[in-house]
Amino acid sequence: MSINILLTGGRAPATYYFARLLNEQGHQLFMAESLPKHLCMRSNLFKKSFLVTAPNENRDEFVQDLINIIQDNNIDLVIPTCEEVFHVAYGYEKISKYCSVLCEPLEKINTFHHKGLFIETLNGRFQEFVHIPHTVVIDTNLNTSDTKTIIENQLSLDNEYVCKPAYSRFGTEIAFMKGKNLVEYISTRNNIWVVQEKISGKQICTYAISDKGKMKCYSAYESNDTVGLGATIYFEPLQNEKLEQFVKHYIEEYEYTGQIAFDFIMKDNGEIYPIECNPRTTSGICMFPLAKYDDTYLVGSETTMVGLAMLQTLFFKNIFKQIGKMIKAKDIIWNTKDHIVFFDQLSSFLYMLKEAKRRKISSYQMSTIDIEWNGDLVE
Repeated sequence: MSINILLTGGRAPATYYFARLLNEQGHQLFMAESLPKHLCMRSNLFKKSFLVTAPNENRDEFVQDLINIIQDNNIDLVIPTCEEVFHVAYGYEKISKYCSVLCEPLEKINTFHHKGLFIETLNGRFQEFVHIPHTVVIDTNLNTSDTKTIIENQLSLDNEYVCKPAYSRFGTEIAFMKGKNLVEYISTRNNIWVVQEKISGKQICTYAISDKGKMKCYSAYESNDTVGLGATIYFEPLQNEKLEQFVKHYIEEYEYTGQIAFDFIMKDNGEIYPIECNPRTTSGICMFPLAKYDDTYLVGSETTMVGLAMLQTLFFKNIFKQIGKMIKAKDIIWNTKDHIVFFDQLSSFLYMLKEAKRRKISSYQMSTIDIEWNGDLVE
């Protein structure tokens, strides 16, 4: 049955691929974005694209913009894809009066998104599938006179740690250092810090969609080719029964509805350590083949890539190996029926660079500055 679906987050390649999948199912699509120039802005997959208020400028107005679009276009389902999911979750009660929403209310998804609270959701559970990394949460916003002493008492000064803000993205602000150096580093930077033991191994990512605790689809891949420490740009299916069972049981345990992604470290001996959780669309969506589906359980089986981004890896990795990988992968953006989007990758990226320069921030910051969410409104 065809329905009207409103997607948000048209700036992301994963969102565009999600739209391609939904289009294959015969649904009518609409887009809401707060950036005036974005990847999906001229895509013919969408019946109409709307410019909405940036949620970080006026969250209530953003929610009302969505409600207006829902009412005017008989929207049946809203699917938030990027970090605006938290602002949609903030307005969940209001929005859900008019249509279905593919996310949970704010208080629930905050528990998963906060890198420290997420680890707490694992304690005493799922031990047959994963190991829990030693994790300490340190709030230096309190800035007390004995902050350094408090930190020293929680860390082993000679051990190696990974440190990052509880709310962060794209691997930004991440620091790798010994405890003795970390004390000085975080005591002079006000934030909520999540400090974890450094675990060596492969970085693995999973993605799933679930409904009321039932996992509907699942994909997994190793994060090898990335933009800096952040977004993965090459996706090759990874099969691991423990990973899949962990995700399935986690979703069941918390009766989760929506999209959910996990990052893991897998040691050489096969031990799996969950590191963080993202309750939104990630690139794992791009591993489901473009086809018509019924309601059967799906596992991502397609090798795909962000083609233009992969080109940059030719300059610092084995060129022949990278070319071989690119030959066997499908570009998630290239679409012979919607070719303008491939070229809008460049125009939207140049817009990001121009705005980042004007605001004197990084392009990473620019890509989320209007939608990012750092824990406000949660008690």
